[in-house]
Amino acid sequence: MSLKNNFIVKCIAVVLFAVFLTTTLLSCVCLVCGIGMGAFTTEAEQKEYKEELLQSMLWYPASMIRSNLRDYAHIEDLPFDYYNIYHSENVLYEIYDAEGKIFYSNLNGTEGDINIYDEFTFSFLKEEYYEDEIEESTTLEHHENDEYYKEHYIEKSYSFNVYLKEEMTAKDSFYWATEFFDYIAEHKTSLIITAIISPVLALALFIFLMCASGHKEGVEEIHISRFDRFPVDVLTAVYVGLTALLGVGIYYLIEEFLYDMTRYYDASMAAIIPFLAGLCIIGIVLDFVLLAILSMTTAVRLKTRTYIKSTLIYIVLKFLFNFIKWIWKNICKICRKFFNFTGRVLRKIPLVWKTILVVGALGFLEIPIYVISHDCDFPLWFIFNVVLGAVAILIAIILKEIKKGTEEIAKGNIYKKINTKYMFLDFKDHAENINNINDGIAKAVEERMKSERFKTELITNVSHDIKTPLTSIINYVDLLEKEEINNETAKEYIGVLSRQSARLKKLIEDLIEASKASTGNVSVNLSQFELGILLTQALGEYEERFANNNLQVVLNKTDEMLLVMADNRHMWRVFDNILNNIAKYAQPNTRVYIDANRKNNVAEISFRNISKDALNISGDELMERFVRGDSSRNTEGSGLGLSIAKSLTEVQKGKLDIQIDGDLFKVRLAFPLSA
Repeated sequence: MSLKNNFIVKCIAVVLFAVFLTTTLLSCVCLVCGIGMGAFTTEAEQKEYKEELLQSMLWYPASMIRSNLRDYAHIEDLPFDYYNIYHSENVLYEIYDAEGKIFYSNLNGTEGDINIYDEFTFSFLKEEYYEDEIEESTTLEHHENDEYYKEHYIEKSYSFNVYLKEEMTAKDSFYWATEFFDYIAEHKTSLIITAIISPVLALALFIFLMCASGHKEGVEEIHISRFDRFPVDVLTAVYVGLTALLGVGIYYLIEEFLYDMTRYYDASMAAIIPFLAGLCIIGIVLDFVLLAILSMTTAVRLKTRTYIKSTLIYIVLKFLFNFIKWIWKNICKICRKFFNFTGRVLRKIPLVWKTILVVGALGFLEIPIYVISHDCDFPLWFIFNVVLGAVAILIAIILKEIKKGTEEIAKGNIYKKINTKYMFLDFKDHAENINNINDGIAKAVEERMKSERFKTELITNVSHDIKTPLTSIINYVDLLEKEEINNETAKEYIGVLSRQSARLKKLIEDLIEASKASTGNVSVNLSQFELGILLTQALGEYEERFANNNLQVVLNKTDEMLLVMADNRHMWRVFDNILNNIAKYAQPNTRVYIDANRKNNVAEISFRNISKDALNISGDELMERFVRGDSSRNTEGSGLGLSIAKSLTEVQKGKLDIQIDGDLFKVRLAFPLSA
């Protein structure tokens, strides 16, 4: 099983990624702080840097002692322990008056070795009679020319020393600062190694997570979970918000809480520093876990190309686009219905009346313009509009006449003439051109009909003229066959005459039938009958012939009745011509597929077979007269079979189509069902 498909492995990788990234961050912070504090120097230099660090931390308690001394005038009268506001045992100090007398000290002689880190002396002026009026950081020398200060103010001067124990007994901020300094100095090598290895491992795990994103056991494609369908920009915003909140929280702890705690040097408060630091580390680890999860879902969306589509902005824009599109579609639909309704109403109004309405509406709209402007002569304007309206109505009448004439011509009345007596200018020329086109169409149709009649009469007359002597030839050949002739060559000649005369008779009959079918001179007696039964009978007639050519018929006929209105004789001829064509030109040792089905209200019969000769012509060309699929014309036939079948099908309100696909030959018959 692949590791990238294992859910537990990916969870472990996410946690390790967050841990290594947190380790990288903390080690870098320790290195930066250690360099700043001087922890990366020699042992002697480290001692000096550590003392400077602790001495800088003693500035605040010294300033607090000074502030307390300034606030109270009769400091000697206050309780001895009043100034013992620093609850840490590590900070010790002594206060002296102007004469050098110690009037306060928290040294009890059992502190062991102590170091003096700072010594202060300061003076200030205080009004003798009012304790709350104090001028700090000044002496009487600053006011030597001011008699008021000399009479009403007294000068107070104090000094004090601040000490820090060598061996700290309380875990206050001094203790933790010392521990932090010693830790960095002792583990500086491991911190450097950690700062190098941790980001490399974090990067390797990140690459693994990106590659494993979307993979699931048992699923080959990239798997998209429900979480991966949640808007990614919302997830990003939530992560950025949580990260910012975590950063603000850490900043508040460092700048506000921890800093204030180090100023007051309360050992009981300083004891929670490790707890707060651990809390910050846990928050950072969780933040990096969320970063890994966000990166993984982003990778899944990029792999499946759904990143943009999974954003809330895209969803909102798509919704707005679809909403606007829906509104626009409905507006167009309403407008279309309105214009269609208006068009239907306008189409029912004659052209002349539409022109009158338009002219009247325009004249009515011009009245307010005339009233406002007063720049035109009303009678002249009225006469101009009347004349313009009369001309427009006259043009509408002319167009109406032209429209009526063209409609009659479009319906087939090619002898319709447009009356141009009252027309003028280009309208009259246009109408006369239409009449001339009409004459040309009528002449062309008449010549075409004359040509068709001539060809049909020629075929019919010639066929009849040939049929009479051909009948005599056939009769005499028949008589010769009945005579006893011993000459074998003569018998062979008589056989040839018999076959060719029969073929010629068949050709003449096909010509006459094709001529009648194409001109519509065929009597059709429509009656209702079942098409499937007639098809089965026709196949029975050709069963022996198909067997001789090793053609296997596969009939697929519906069980439903295929009742049509057609002529039995003509339908039989259609089936006979199609099956005869298959028997002649189908590839031996193949199958012939015949389907008879019902589609909606139409009976469909299709014939499919493989041609033994290459078919390099289209189905429409095959249905033309005297065209055969056998281009070498080695087989018997007139090339009229399919043309006759098509004509007979059409006179029975049916349809015949031929489709050719390579060597596949397909004929489709369609007749409307009568029940």
